[in-house]
Amino acid sequence: MSLLNRFWSNSILKNLSFLVSGTALAQVIIIVFQIVLRRIFNPSDFGAFAVYMSIVGIIATVSSLRYEQAIILPTDETKAYNLLHLSFAIGLVFSFITLIAIVFFRQPIMVLVNYPEEYANWLMFIPVSLLFLTIYQAYNYYLIRLKFFWLSASNKVERRIAEGVTQTIVGKLGHKIGLVMGDVVGQFVNAVAAGIKVHKNTRELKASVSGMRQVAIDYKAFPLQNSAAAFLNALCLMLPTIFVNRLFDEQTTGIFDLARMILIMPLSLVTTSMGQVLVQNFSEKRNKRESVKGVYLRIITLLGIGALAFATLATIFAPMLIAFIFGEGWRESGLYIQILAWSFLLKFVVSPFNMVFTAFEKIGRLSIWQIIYFVLIISLLLFEFNSVYSFLIALSVVDIISYIIVGLMGLRVVNEYESELKTETKEENQCQNK
Repeated sequence: MSLLNRFWSNSILKNLSFLVSGTALAQVIIIVFQIVLRRIFNPSDFGAFAVYMSIVGIIATVSSLRYEQAIILPTDETKAYNLLHLSFAIGLVFSFITLIAIVFFRQPIMVLVNYPEEYANWLMFIPVSLLFLTIYQAYNYYLIRLKFFWLSASNKVERRIAEGVTQTIVGKLGHKIGLVMGDVVGQFVNAVAAGIKVHKNTRELKASVSGMRQVAIDYKAFPLQNSAAAFLNALCLMLPTIFVNRLFDEQTTGIFDLARMILIMPLSLVTTSMGQVLVQNFSEKRNKRESVKGVYLRIITLLGIGALAFATLATIFAPMLIAFIFGEGWRESGLYIQILAWSFLLKFVVSPFNMVFTAFEKIGRLSIWQIIYFVLIISLLLFEFNSVYSFLIALSVVDIISYIIVGLMGLRVVNEYESELKTETKEENQCQNK
């Protein structure tokens, strides 16, 4: 019983357990629906959908100019509430601009990403999906600010159920657009559910134009220093899907999408949730001038052990398991997983700690890394690849190099903060001795 009490007394472990449990359940729901959906839709459908989601994901990183990440920082609740509504306002503008761009430039966009004409109408749903995703992201950061981690976790479950049910029903009716409709419905449910939970706890707060203008100025470092680099980082994460689509075909892209989905699941399960908890916890410790290095080292060690086990199992059993779960037609995804598993291992360990740059307001350094990462990804276009396998090997090398660099940069930020604490403690002791 004492062990359980110690667990719940540790705020990081308790909060992380809420987020991970919700995310884990959401991942189980995804797998269950994917087993069904991969037999309803063919690899080409999923390839087109993967490119669609990549476009949404890229734009979503800057659709509120990163102001949503600042929501957890102010000590003043009114400022945080104004940041929430500022994120909404900017997101609405971005969605409208995206709609105009698609209406007038849809054909050039399709040519740029090698998007099949058969799926052209899907692109018109991008602004809607983008708007709901932007709203949800802002609400989710507010839930993290309020330490309502279990509410944040439940949103993931609600979204995945709505998404999967919609995709299955519309797909069974014979409409390929069910994949996109499911995403829109899931994002809508996500945004509404999170909004209800936030507004139940902020009824006394009011947002104003002047207040939004002020917080836009106060936290201008987020759009000025982080938006462009975050956009580049999103490109790094999403461009491989677009590259595969351009270099090969939508069927190969669909197979690649399944491999990425399987590998991203541990990232979504642990690292995203842990990053949200750590940024709140590290920000709080920084305000109280408390050490973070012990927590940093313990968590990175545990992640390393878990990632090593996952990558080893994936390398050995991936093709067999993929064929068994999703059908023989998807076996090749397992071969892709064998190549990509070790670069994803490194991402699994390092990614949560990218939040230290936000918590310690060193986002300028993270921006430098994101630019380096983008340049390395784009450099892949300079080479010719005889097969998708050679492309995946090159992509893995780029990812490994990039995440070693950012891991070392993050550790340096923590070490600098710990040095500041030691200096402050030394100065306080000297004053007391005098």
